[in-house]
Amino acid sequence: MTRVGNKSNLLKIIYPKFPLKFKKFVDLFGGSGSVLLGLPKKVPFEVYNDWDRNLVNLFRCMKDRPMALIRELGFLYLNSRDDFVVTAKFLKHEQFTDPFMEEELELTRIMLPEPCASELIELRKRLIMDYDVRRAAMFLKLQRNSYASTGKSFAAQPFDIRKLFRLIQEMEDRLADAVIENQDFEVCIHHYDSPDTFIYADPPYFSSEGMYDADFTWADHVRLRDCARQMKGKIMISYNDCPEIRELYKGFYIYSFKRIHSMVQHIEPGREFGELIITNYDMNEREKAKPKQLTMFDIAGNLMDEYDTFDYERSYPDYYIPLSGEKSIAQRERPP
Repeated sequence: MTRVGNKSNLLKIIYPKFPLKFKKFVDLFGGSGSVLLGLPKKVPFEVYNDWDRNLVNLFRCMKDRPMALIRELGFLYLNSRDDFVVTAKFLKHEQFTDPFMEEELELTRIMLPEPCASELIELRKRLIMDYDVRRAAMFLKLQRNSYASTGKSFAAQPFDIRKLFRLIQEMEDRLADAVIENQDFEVCIHHYDSPDTFIYADPPYFSSEGMYDADFTWADHVRLRDCARQMKGKIMISYNDCPEIRELYKGFYIYSFKRIHSMVQHIEPGREFGELIITNYDMNEREKAKPKQLTMFDIAGNLMDEYDTFDYERSYPDYYIPLSGEKSIAQRERPP
């Protein structure tokens, strides 16, 4: 699933600039999960976090209830613009959780005798779980059939839903040990920050916040910068290259590069987009830690340098044999 801000095409640039060592990895604005899921090697403790409750619910269902999600996808059709609009309205207006659930369960325990209370409680919980699965299936299909996976406009392409079944099973295995969170980024940072923690943050880009569903203001950009300053662990932040962000992150390590602006290629072919990678650590530490690769020519060159500067005749006068016609040091330094 592709999302606005997806980093799949930038992983070959991002990964080499990760810290050399860390035991906890937090994908702070997880999105499609491309950075976490694409890690060359699993980290002992991994956290996926995102502000989008529907997206988090989908990840939780893929992790905990993959077969139920596959079953629901098989029955849920979304092949027309009308279906798309109905599903979008449902996801926008329906409550994600039942705020009265705990109260209802407690009243059931008090007012009904066993085993009736237990049976009703289990039924209630099962209905809530099935609702989450159905919501996850609807959200996944909505993203799959919308332009740029924004869920805002219908742009369906021919697609075999069965292709998602294998993907969901693979996600179950990959996310088996991961923690899935739906927290504000500052809360998440404070919760998991430690000297062994590495956080990757891909917030809504400055001046492009309207492309996201999040209400991310300038105050939030400042708040993220302040969190990065105070961290015990290490953090990497992806941003668009602009004067405001460069000024905001003065004093941090900043790496800039350009990439193809994929969303406007049909209008302006070849247009590039400036990107920044910002860290609170030296992002070249992996490169610096690589062993130096010697070659035969390096060795020969080093030896020749030594030969040029080392005076064998003075160091070993008894063993030094002058070349034909060459005077020995004794002959050269003998007084006339």
